[in-house]
Amino acid sequence: MKMNFSDYQRTGLLKRTSCGILVFTFLFFFSGIKSHAQFFDEISNPKVTVKIEHPPGLGLKINKIAFNTATGNCSSQIITSLISDFVNSNVEVIDRENLNLILAEHDFNFSGYVDQSKAVAIGKIIGPSALITVKVLRCETKRDNLHQKEQKYDSKTKRNIEVVAYTARTRVFLKVSIQTVDLTTGRIFTALILDYSPSKENKSYDGKAEMPAEFDVQEIAFQALVADVHRMFLPWTENTQLYYFDDKAGNLKQAFQALQSGNQDLAFSLSQQNLETCKRSIEIKEKTLAHAYYNLGVSYMIRNEFDQAIENFLETQKIRPGTIVTDAIEKCQRAKELAIAMLKVEEKASINAEKIQTEEAQAIRAEVENTIVNSDIIELTKKKIPNSIILQKIKNSKCKFDTSPDALITLTNAGVSEAVIMLMMEKK
Repeated sequence: MKMNFSDYQRTGLLKRTSCGILVFTFLFFFSGIKSHAQFFDEISNPKVTVKIEHPPGLGLKINKIAFNTATGNCSSQIITSLISDFVNSNVEVIDRENLNLILAEHDFNFSGYVDQSKAVAIGKIIGPSALITVKVLRCETKRDNLHQKEQKYDSKTKRNIEVVAYTARTRVFLKVSIQTVDLTTGRIFTALILDYSPSKENKSYDGKAEMPAEFDVQEIAFQALVADVHRMFLPWTENTQLYYFDDKAGNLKQAFQALQSGNQDLAFSLSQQNLETCKRSIEIKEKTLAHAYYNLGVSYMIRNEFDQAIENFLETQKIRPGTIVTDAIEKCQRAKELAIAMLKVEEKASINAEKIQTEEAQAIRAEVENTIVNSDIIELTKKKIPNSIILQKIKNSKCKFDTSPDALITLTNAGVSEAVIMLMMEKK
């Protein structure tokens, strides 16, 4: 068969094209081999749960909470839920009723509004704490009965048919203002508005569907509010998922089984042993060695030893980089930053507690120094201070006199006048 010039061109082009496809396929395969390996690692290995501790959102450690009067629809249910959460978290709670009783004992009139000076005055009575004011701006329910046409498979006719779907939906709208005041300094910690609109629905193809209960939907909103407020005042735990390699080679599977059973210490010990075994054995592949470094990194992270965890993750990355180890490093770095933030909260709480103790001790000493006792009156009398001045001093000072029979004899023998002794008996 004869071929003209254009036939030769087309044949050459075809050969070049076929060769190009082979070259491209070859390059694609080898350039993507690491990503393929990563893909197989992701689909063939399990995940474990690692807990990450978060500090309180306010950055403060608070051991006592006082509640101001709550206002608005649903406020009583919300306050009850918040108090329950705080009590279960070992936080001392003073509700408004008990707060009023405590303040009444000190002749303190407390209205709903709290300015800085009033907040500090309350704090001196009930001690270091936070005062929470809850105002419910909106708490209402909306119910909807909806219907629309849908395509539904009919098993009898074995085809899709048009049907009417009835939907009953209950939706709750909750909007709450939360203000928190530091009763030590009078400073406002936070003032924010939280907004929720959960819904539940039931569906039916046989007439109207049953309407979801209002209480059930409200409970979803209340729980979300309590969770957000909890995170403001208290440390909280986030569960995150990390891969964990369970290769049979290097006995990595044993470490995973120990971790799966809840024995974290054994898993850590086995992970250390596995890595040493993998580093010594010439039969172990690089992939398994990388997995051993990674597993030990996860074990360190579970123990909150983040620097050691990152060190092992970086060794993994050198040998077998990919999204699994990159994700682990990011999560570990974040956990480390949160742990540092929590440590600062603890340190600040310790400093504040020490400061409060020092101030209380100073106040006690000052009170003792400024309190007049029997010996002070005797001293003033011996120095021939006029009775009128001594009487005025007693009237304007805090006094703690002993007016027992023996003490009265001592006062009389020291030359204290009858008028002074009579006033001392009144002011004791």
